[in-house]
Amino acid sequence: MRDETVYADLHTHSHCSDGTLAPEALVRRAAERGVQVLAVTDHDTAAGLSAARAAADAHGLRFVNGIECSVEVDGHAVHLLGYGFDPEHPALTQNLSDYTRRRRARLDEMISRLAGEGVEVSPEAVERQVGTSAAPGRPHLARTLVAEGHVDSYEAAFEQYLDTGRPAYVPAPTQPAVEAIDALHEAGGVAVLAHPGQWMPGGVLKTLREQGLDGIECFFPSHPDYLVDYYQNICRSHDLLVTGGSDYHGHEEEEEMTLGTVGLTEPQWERFRASAL
Repeated sequence: MRDETVYADLHTHSHCSDGTLAPEALVRRAAERGVQVLAVTDHDTAAGLSAARAAADAHGLRFVNGIECSVEVDGHAVHLLGYGFDPEHPALTQNLSDYTRRRRARLDEMISRLAGEGVEVSPEAVERQVGTSAAPGRPHLARTLVAEGHVDSYEAAFEQYLDTGRPAYVPAPTQPAVEAIDALHEAGGVAVLAHPGQWMPGGVLKTLREQGLDGIECFFPSHPDYLVDYYQNICRSHDLLVTGGSDYHGHEEEEEMTLGTVGLTEPQWERFRASAL
């Protein structure tokens, strides 16, 4: 962000997916950082939105329903951020329910692969780590490996077992991007490409636009100024929305530096609000 006050952070995670804070605590932390508008965008679940909205009301923050969906386009895995949808809409709830079942099956397969390597983890211990999360996955299994003494650290769990190419790695389930975009639109929301970075193939972005993409997350912690400008130019050329956010999870000290420092200024937020909400 270019030395401007961040008014709206539209990309954060609670413990309902892979963040560390409860929705209420996440809202409180954002309020302490001076954020005026917050979106909680947990992975493939809307479970924390009601609690987060109530907390935002109590702290005087404007709140935006959000979600981050794992999808694929022509074999490329990408993430989509959804905003402003009805979390109770049948099209969306069915879509998310189906995806949660696939996430659960993936977790079970990773546990099985660990057993094949002679690493027995307790399913009950994994469930304790999953807790309230509706998006069970590798972070919960990594914490179980640490808790049960199989590895020395969270990072070691990935390096030894869970990273791509390691013995217990199982690719994350995905869905065609068009299905998620359609579900978000049916639920009254918009679909935004998350953290495209420098790798995003032009063909993938073109396909997403053709499938109904509404915007691009231009402002992101790892996006240097030239990349922010590049994606904003694309948004202007194709009449797409501009968003931004910290991708705050609360795992590392470095992340603590991003909440309230990456996102949209008030004029940028107002443009987004007028077009999307």
